[in-house]
Amino acid sequence: MICHETRRLLDAYVDNELDLRGALELEEHLAHCPGCSADEKGLRELQASARVSLTRYPMPPELEARLRDVLRAGEPAAPAASEQPSVPARAARPLRRAWKWGALAPAAAAAALLIVAGPRLWPQPSEASVADAVVAAHVRSLLANHLTDVASSDQHTVKPWFQGKLDYSVSVTDWAAEGFPLVGGRLDYVEDTAAASLVYKRAQHVVNLFVWPSKRGGDEPLRRLSRRGYNAYCWAKDGMHYWAVSDLNEAELQKFVELARHQR
Repeated sequence: MICHETRRLLDAYVDNELDLRGALELEEHLAHCPGCSADEKGLRELQASARVSLTRYPMPPELEARLRDVLRAGEPAAPAASEQPSVPARAARPLRRAWKWGALAPAAAAAALLIVAGPRLWPQPSEASVADAVVAAHVRSLLANHLTDVASSDQHTVKPWFQGKLDYSVSVTDWAAEGFPLVGGRLDYVEDTAAASLVYKRAQHVVNLFVWPSKRGGDEPLRRLSRRGYNAYCWAKDGMHYWAVSDLNEAELQKFVELARHQR
């Protein structure tokens, strides 16, 4: 893959719109091209800034009600054959075109409703889809030269790095004494939300701890999942969602999870 083609696909790559093969080929190029890698980093920083800084306006209730009324009304029924006036074939063509355009009106209203009220109408992502997204983010961090945005074992360096990039605070702890040294942090995206990824090592194994605000709020019990040969644990505490992902065996990853769950 050459630089020209890579830059053409960068927007789709940053938005997770490439298929797996295309993403892997692009990531291989990014790992060996400082120029394209810098462009990718700039796009991600712009994306993070937009997600955090742009103002979101709620849709007025009366507009949503009107759009829903249009959708419920549906397409008007065609007049019965006995009620249709007899007109010449040439004169009937404009009428047929007008009828076709009129039939598209409900579809246009539906499109407007999806654009304006999309966040209210789309169902929440399932746990399986979130698990797939988190594991994919973990795999991408290993394949490309993008394991960390800030490389440091000092929690007092990593924690301030996230300030201004996220609209929430992230607790950062170094567990080197317990065998899980901190190696840095990275900005990622899960559930269309900017997420902090804290990166730890266990011998030659990488552990990504993803943290972002829970959309459901409250606490959730610890759950274990397995995807594509990787182990993952997830839980929610104090309104924050946590996912720990690694190729470590279950016992060692569970030890890390216990440290993370009881951090202050």
